[in-house]
Amino acid sequence: VAFAIIFAVNSSIHSFLVVNYASKEKVAVSVGFYYMSNAMGRLLGTLGSGVLYTYVGDDFGEYAGTDAVAGLAACFLAGTLSSLLAAIITIMINDNKAGLKCGRLTIVPAAEEPAANKEGEEEPDVPSKEEEKTEEPTARQ
Repeated sequence: VAFAIIFAVNSSIHSFLVVNYASKEKVAVSVGFYYMSNAMGRLLGTLGSGVLYTYVGDDFGEYAGTDAVAGLAACFLAGTLSSLLAAIITIMINDNKAGLKCGRLTIVPAAEEPAANKEGEEEPDVPSKEEEKTEEPTARQ
């Protein structure tokens, strides 16, 4: 059950990110490319793990096959290295301008943009909401 929940949340975040990063003119192409690359990764991962499982380890003969523990360990090692590579690539992405939220939970806070004032210009004096409430009303004439 926990895997299903994590998978569902992960899938929805991926879909959101694909649509969020796509340009408005190419949303369909970006989503299609995402699903195509996801399917290709699953296919190559399945084939690669099958090759690792089959050919890694000592051969015990025609009918016994190879050492299953070594093959399984090789699959886990390849999966771990792939996940670490993906994490390193993801850390290198620097896009915090919109942040990332999951419901009420903020995963990545939005980055604050610095004021775009030129040197020497002052910001207009805008009263805060608290200052507006405390000001005395002026009489109309």
